[in-house]
Amino acid sequence: MDKKKVLNIELDELCEAMESSSYEHEHYLNLETGEILFISEYIDDGEREKLRCQIEKNYERYEPIPRTESRQGHEDMVDFVATLADDHLVDLLVVAISGRGAFRRFKDVLLNYPAERERWFRFKNDLMRQRALEWLDDIDVSLPGE
Repeated sequence: MDKKKVLNIELDELCEAMESSSYEHEHYLNLETGEILFISEYIDDGEREKLRCQIEKNYERYEPIPRTESRQGHEDMVDFVATLADDHLVDLLVVAISGRGAFRRFKDVLLNYPAERERWFRFKNDLMRQRALEWLDDIDVSLPGE
């Protein structure tokens, strides 16, 4: 069995990269430094091309960071709703997460329930951290102390 590469990676930054759903942005993990490389359609063309060339020239050093699909985000909301004890809030959120615009409506409903809104952020953060750690494990990378 191969030994895992241990890298100092900002886990919160990795989670943000994985949660980014925009196809105008790309994120790569530098497998030597643990740095997360961000390429956006909105940065200077020359800089963007320089970053892409850097990745192409050293492709074995860079691992594309996967995006969380919107389907997974929807499943996360469903899973969160299943943890709620307030039947009225459950009813509101079940309606909110149906159809187009579900993410916005879900967040709008939670604005009126600050404690549950904070719990949602913790719930989502825990899920993203778990996914990030699982992905790192899949590519044979671990964080110090694991």
